Amino acid sequence: MRFIFSKKKDKALASTKNSNSSNGNFCAVYAVSETGPTRDHNEDSVAFSFPDNDKHNLIAVVADGMGGHNAGEVASKMACNLLLDYCLKNWQQYTPEKLLHKAFMEAHQQIIGAGNSNPDQKGMGTTATSVIIQQNVCYIGHIGDSRVYLLRNGSLVQLSKDHTLVNQMYESGEITEIERDHHPMKNVLLQALGTTPNIEPQISSEGGIQEGDRFFLCSDGVYEALTEENLKDLLLMEQPEFILECLSLVATSRNVSDNFSAFVIDISSVVQSVPSLTKEQNLIQ
Repeated sequence: MRFIFSKKKDKALASTKNSNSSNGNFCAVYAVSETGPTRDHNEDSVAFSFPDNDKHNLIAVVADGMGGHNAGEVASKMACNLLLDYCLKNWQQYTPEKLLHKAFMEAHQQIIGAGNSNPDQKGMGTTATSVIIQQNVCYIGHIGDSRVYLLRNGSLVQLSKDHTLVNQMYESGEITEIERDHHPMKNVLLQALGTTPNIEPQISSEGGIQEGDRFFLCSDGVYEALTEENLKDLLLMEQPEFILECLSLVATSRNVSDNFSAFVIDISSVVQSVPSLTKEQNLIQ
């Protein structure tokens, strides 16, 4: 399918010029986290913060938990809280790459410890995909199969690497791209917070941000419901709130079997007035 919605909504965002705009681009954040039509609880979590209360800077995290007895929900919330708290407390102390690496390692150990101390949560784990935007540069911290994309000048690029068995098989040439996308084991993770003794998260710098960039973070419940072309069409829509509303409608209409969560992060030289964020209890600001 193709998304054909393009008209502006009555509640279009108001943008105002800011005297500090010469200091760099600003981040506007929109989020959704929903249980979906088939699950009875939400094991996804999302969190974000503007360090120093400065919208030039941003930390955002999407996590998708796993484990019995609602332990996945516990793990994903822990990941979002721990990563966000560590980065905020040490914002000035480390470079963004080092900050993300230390935050992921600390979160990993704490989730393992929590699982070992509670039989109902033993073995729980979670994906975690995060971005830090600082001094007009975007940095990625990532483990698992949640994703971060960049839409720039009409082109959509996946910035994160799926830590899955099937993606490893694809990269080694064992299977084709089509086989990868339809493989019955495509959700088998090689890495996640809390599930293995050692982890090697993806920590990378994605270079300078530009006005008009749109970053998109999501759990696998989103991209399992959409082709990449669908996702691109969706992200080309002007209004971020409408993007998330359409995403929710499509996921529900396609009866997705998983929770779904996402961030839209818009980069602009003006401060945008962002309406209330949606949707469920797993949103932390």
